[in-house]
Amino acid sequence: MLNPVKKTPTDSSEFEREQLRFFLSNGDATVVLTDVNPSLAWLPIIVESRLTDAELAPWIEKNFSDEEAVTEVAANIRIFGADVADILEARLNRTEGLSPVLTTCWRLIVRHMRNNRRGALRSDWFDIAPRIKRGEQSPVLLEQIANALRPKVRVGKQPFRHASDAVEEAQRPSDLMSIDYEIDAGITDDEVLSAWPDDASAQADDKLLKLLFHALEAALEEAIEAGVESDLEYGVSESDVPSIDAHQQNAYHAGFLPVVRVIAELWRRLARKGVERALDFVDSWRESPLRLVRRLALFASADPAVPAEMAARVLTTVPVAELFVTNSTVEVHRLLLSRWNDFAPADRAAIELVICQGPPRSLFVDEQEQIVDRCRFDLLGQIERTGGVLGSNARSFLDYIHERWPEWELTPVERAGFRYWHGGGSAIAGDAAELRNVPDDSLVSAAAIAAQGADFMDSNAWQALCQSDPARALRGIVAQAAVGQWPTWAWRPFLWAADKLQDSESVNQVARLLLDWPEDTFFEIAAEASWWLNQAAKALDESLLWQLWDRTFSSLIRASEHE
Repeated sequence: MLNPVKKTPTDSSEFEREQLRFFLSNGDATVVLTDVNPSLAWLPIIVESRLTDAELAPWIEKNFSDEEAVTEVAANIRIFGADVADILEARLNRTEGLSPVLTTCWRLIVRHMRNNRRGALRSDWFDIAPRIKRGEQSPVLLEQIANALRPKVRVGKQPFRHASDAVEEAQRPSDLMSIDYEIDAGITDDEVLSAWPDDASAQADDKLLKLLFHALEAALEEAIEAGVESDLEYGVSESDVPSIDAHQQNAYHAGFLPVVRVIAELWRRLARKGVERALDFVDSWRESPLRLVRRLALFASADPAVPAEMAARVLTTVPVAELFVTNSTVEVHRLLLSRWNDFAPADRAAIELVICQGPPRSLFVDEQEQIVDRCRFDLLGQIERTGGVLGSNARSFLDYIHERWPEWELTPVERAGFRYWHGGGSAIAGDAAELRNVPDDSLVSAAAIAAQGADFMDSNAWQALCQSDPARALRGIVAQAAVGQWPTWAWRPFLWAADKLQDSESVNQVARLLLDWPEDTFFEIAAEASWWLNQAAKALDESLLWQLWDRTFSSLIRASEHE
């Protein structure tokens, strides 16, 4: 049989493979698996023996304390369904001595298995939508709508984890597997909002909103437990929800976005029908410990249905950092620009004081004073530009910032508050084959020659290479950086395609190169670096993530000055 030191299928000989198959087919599979206890990397091969979930569960249980077992089960999660989830949960509940990280990993795996309806071709929405259109608003149906929109955990293979990485003990579940949140295919916020009647009673809107809100809270709390959401750091909701309000930047985003968008639009409908009910939600959201929920309070407060005093209270009671950093700034800008002149003088003065104090310096690693000044400048300047009247102290403070940074200009109003801006891509008309025989260290210069006389972003071999083989394009970029060359024209299409890189070494290498980029020209690439950072944030080493976050943020300031 297999060596006691667990071998993977790659390490094993064909004889050992056949030996395992023989024992599985000629004995009690459960006994064989638990006695031999091969690496769970054998899962894809062993399931070919058509073992049942009940036969696989004891083998998995025996490996509950093995980090690699988590990685392998997550990578092969499609194999399992709700039946094995029930067995594993019962066995996990009686297992003692597991680390908190491993316990959380297995519970997330169980939750995914429960949601993994093997062979199901239809989403719940296809059963729900006709009932809504027939006028049904039963409690059972409302719960089904909320459950269909609740983001559900999906685990899978960690694309940035390799055998060589398994040196130190995992610190969080995402070290061992990919973790994301999704809803069923076929259901969107537009689908739900068009199906739910606009003339539904305030009571019906209120009931559905409460159920949706509780579903959102539960999903966020689970994501925090999973280590992919945080009230202080970048999390999955930052990536999923660029804007609470309808916005072009929400295109191609999912996860937490649909339920948030439905909540936002249902709240608007409720505010027209029963404002007192709607205001109760604003108070509840404002006091929430969850940042995404507080964003809902900021969003709602921009509506004239919310009294100006209440809207001002929302602005002055949310954590101060949320006025300046994280995607909450989108809702902050929107609220300030739409309601500023509604606020009483005393409320405006209180808000101006918070803005002039700026975000906590501890949020930033480098160039703290410049970044803090820019945060103040953006809010005060946008208020003034859109017709808001500033108090004398705030006006003087804005003049002081202008004196310190006379070159600064405000970003366009439509981009107010957005830290990441995705402007869309272009079709690829170039042919990477033109660079097939070019050495890696000559790729960029050869691409530049090939592009002469052509519209580079419409038709060029370099862009095609970045899309088809980003790893090779990275080698060309690295060669250029080694001789002090940082061609913006080459980096832009590379960064738009670099989310296709699938190993942690390459992702972190791109981040290190961006940190090495010369200070005087980094602003030219800041928008693309910002987009790439948003895509790669979950895979980056923590130290690189926050250094690059700081640098990109400050450089976007310079980029806006050159627009």
